[in-house]
Amino acid sequence: MRWKPKAFNNCMTSIKTTLFLLLLAAGSARAQSFSFGDLFGQAKKQKQYYLQQIAAYQAFRAELKQGYAVISNGLSGIRDIDLAELNAHEAYYRSLARPSASVSGSSQVQDILDWQGAIRRCYQGQDDPYVNRVGSGVLDQCRQDLEVLNDLLTSGKWQLDDAERLRRLEALHQSMLDKYTFSRGFCQAAHVLQLQRQQENRGLQRLKQVYENH
Repeated sequence: MRWKPKAFNNCMTSIKTTLFLLLLAAGSARAQSFSFGDLFGQAKKQKQYYLQQIAAYQAFRAELKQGYAVISNGLSGIRDIDLAELNAHEAYYRSLARPSASVSGSSQVQDILDWQGAIRRCYQGQDDPYVNRVGSGVLDQCRQDLEVLNDLLTSGKWQLDDAERLRRLEALHQSMLDKYTFSRGFCQAAHVLQLQRQQENRGLQRLKQVYENH
């Protein structure tokens, strides 16, 4: 049998064509399979999204219903509050604004007033400029303490219970005592220095008279 190249070529062309069609069909099948799978995945995600939206709506509806119930029943609930409890709270806050007798009648109040008066008298009549400057500063601090004391003992100024008022009164008491102790020692030292200067001046005057007589 004689070999015919033309027949071989025709055969190879047919095989190639067949393979190409098979590959094309397989590719089309894969593409179609991918498209359907992707479509199913998107549908599943969309379903989950819808379920989440439904759950959120139901939760919002439940909260809205509960809130409406609170508003509807709240007004009547407010009217049902025990008036005795309200009066007790009001009386308590009124008591905070009003100092009790244990505060206003404390002996520390009188101590503060007495010490302030003694400090003021201590610096009266001083002719030394330095002593006067010191006294002016101390008396200014005393005035500030007295203003605080006045607010502490005046009804309606502060809202404090008795324990807190007594603590603040104790602090004022100690502050005024410190200024009284300092002023007493300082004024005594200034008085001694003033006496020494007077004695020195008298001594100089006597020496001057002695030299003038001779």
